[in-house]
Amino acid sequence: MPGTLCLTFDDLFVANWVAARPVFDAHDARVTFCVSHLHTATPDQIEGLHLLQSDGHEIACHTRTHPKLKPYLATHGLDHWLEHEVDLAITEHRAAGFPARSFACPFHASTPETRAALASRFEVIRAAGPRSLDRANPASRIYGEIPASRCLDTLGFADMQHKAFPGWRQQHHLLDLIAKTDGLAVFTGHDIRDRKTGPGFYSSQAQIGRLLDAATTRGIAIKPA
Repeated sequence: MPGTLCLTFDDLFVANWVAARPVFDAHDARVTFCVSHLHTATPDQIEGLHLLQSDGHEIACHTRTHPKLKPYLATHGLDHWLEHEVDLAITEHRAAGFPARSFACPFHASTPETRAALASRFEVIRAAGPRSLDRANPASRIYGEIPASRCLDTLGFADMQHKAFPGWRQQHHLLDLIAKTDGLAVFTGHDIRDRKTGPGFYSSQAQIGRLLDAATTRGIAIKPA
């Protein structure tokens, strides 16, 4: 199988993620939903996350309240962040029936200290975001194996309605690189809506289907890291 695409979707857009299940099923795609604010989730949202997990999708951790890292650390320090935003989130995820084996850094922000601490808690950490990609060297974010740091920097967008989305030509170029190198790469998104409603942190179901079509026609597997 020439390469693996790890698609991740952040925050708590559970109803829309559940509505997109047929799109994933049609392509035999299994993705990762990186959940924050689980403690505020309604019973219907918890049920929806369990439904997604039963389909084979991963429910990952995205901190407890999605704070911006730099001001949080400046005010409270690393130990407080780990206790209140990471360890408490892990406890809540596992109590709800989600293993919390991987973590996505909110706003793609991290420091050497946070990455080291997260590596002692999670199998995989999604770190830098697609906007920091070196366009001259995209292959640097295609991995032959999970690094010793356990950190994966994001290669591409799964928010095709975001103003920073570079377009489908670039999307296809990145998929070609994944297939050529037989590596693993991460694309990151947020909401999945039934139709386009202007710019934002989301894709339509049709756009996700187009991305999955482009990956699978290249023989790329779509599954969690």
